[in-house]
Amino acid sequence: MNIQIQFEGMEELLKAFERAASDGEIREVNRKIVDKVKPEAKNVMARKIPRSNDLSLSGRWFGVKSHVSAHAADSVPVAATKNRGTSASAEVGWTLEDHSDYFYMKFKNWGAQATTKPGRSPIVHEGMHFVEDAAEYAEEKLRRTAEQEYQAFLDDAIGR
Repeated sequence: MNIQIQFEGMEELLKAFERAASDGEIREVNRKIVDKVKPEAKNVMARKIPRSNDLSLSGRWFGVKSHVSAHAADSVPVAATKNRGTSASAEVGWTLEDHSDYFYMKFKNWGAQATTKPGRSPIVHEGMHFVEDAAEYAEEKLRRTAEQEYQAFLDDAIGR
């Protein structure tokens, strides 16, 4: 999940924050914002992922190598927060390039079409879009958290 935030409606706050803070302070506040939202985005995603009643049967569709030791909902990947310039970002959830034990979650999320044997109709699985649902939640939560953190920084800077 990759989200670009548009700060519509809070341009004045953002401009004031950028004037009052150094690049290092901006980077740290943005990292703090992302770090606060990551666990919440993970929880939103985990709640939307189906759980089997019998974990021993999970992953069997993909052979012995895909035997899992926990539900995918309990194993949503969360990457470390990275800074690029003054911005911060982190990956939450599976990507299309994923080859982990829970790689099959990308098929659950985005859907899949497979043919078992020549001449048979394909098996079609519609996507569940839990990554997109979590991204929508995270985008709004990031916006609100950024507003709070930028305002808190400015309040602290004025009080110095």
